[in-house]
Amino acid sequence: MAAAALSGILALLFTSCSSGSASTTNAGAGTPATSTTRTVTDSTGKKVTVPATINRIADGWSAHNEIVHMLGSGDKIIATSLTPDLVPWFYKINPTMQKAKTLFRGTTVNTEEVLQARPDMLFTSTGTQDWSKITAAGIPVAQLTFQTFDGLKSVVNTTAKALGPAAEAQASRYNSYLDSKISQVRTKTAPIPADKRPKVLHVQSLNPLTVDGTNTIIDQWITLAGGRNAAQVSGNGKAVTQETIASWNPDVIVFAGSTITGTDTAQQTLAKLAADPFWGNQPAIRNKRAHINPTGAFLWDRYGVEEALQVEWAAKTLNPDLFTGLDIVQETRTFYHDFLHYDLTNAEATRIVNAQDPE
Repeated sequence: MAAAALSGILALLFTSCSSGSASTTNAGAGTPATSTTRTVTDSTGKKVTVPATINRIADGWSAHNEIVHMLGSGDKIIATSLTPDLVPWFYKINPTMQKAKTLFRGTTVNTEEVLQARPDMLFTSTGTQDWSKITAAGIPVAQLTFQTFDGLKSVVNTTAKALGPAAEAQASRYNSYLDSKISQVRTKTAPIPADKRPKVLHVQSLNPLTVDGTNTIIDQWITLAGGRNAAQVSGNGKAVTQETIASWNPDVIVFAGSTITGTDTAQQTLAKLAADPFWGNQPAIRNKRAHINPTGAFLWDRYGVEEALQVEWAAKTLNPDLFTGLDIVQETRTFYHDFLHYDLTNAEATRIVNAQDPE
């Protein structure tokens, strides 16, 4: 399991996606679109003029690479923040990533190397990075972020508008699919009264011990799936103590896929937690209500397009009696075929659901 590497992704995501809008001068900002350009508005509110034809993409936001691939331009990524060790499934379903250079690390970027890569545009998360040299060289920069399902759909639409009509059609299909899955789940879980909803804790990291609180997309899918967030904090990746977790007394604990270490499986990780003096004493562990979150081409639980699968997995995990007909392995296979341009075998889909790397 690429757990340590995924933790690095998470650190970047929390830094970039929780931050405010950066002050960035975009190439062509305010310039009317022509037949050879398009204009999009990024998450900072800046208008960014991009070429009508984009063949070379630099993508500094780890989660966003999957969105670009979903929209049909995964083979155009020539600079990235990813590596095969970080997201092995993504490199398996999109082997053209092997040619992409890893030029973005944490919140830093090798500007000269990005310029040498000659991208037609750069996608990045909002944050404190200074892209002035890149924009001064005439390369348009779109800064993107979201913390809600509506925000996810907006980022998908903005990216698609930059990439062109075929991408916009795919974006519409994806957003409709996401809406339909949310609606299907909500129909069954909305009637559950508050006092019948399990308290759910999502643990992002074991060392340091961090959890995900309110005002996050994690909180959204917990509520949608029929639970209530046990974490009495706001934001992503918040450091807490074991004593605090014990005081929250969660009914269900979902551990991020990044909590798996080495070559362990999800089952082995849960077994080790059950043998731990602290975790083994928690009711959720004793009652067999602890789970490892699936991880595929990107983390299911935050920021990627597989949020559409996360909603269903979480709903069945929290309320299995309401979702007896849901086969999450088959849903995963269908999703990858329709949106990630890859035909998973049943065994491959099972490994993804179990948060295991490709064989």
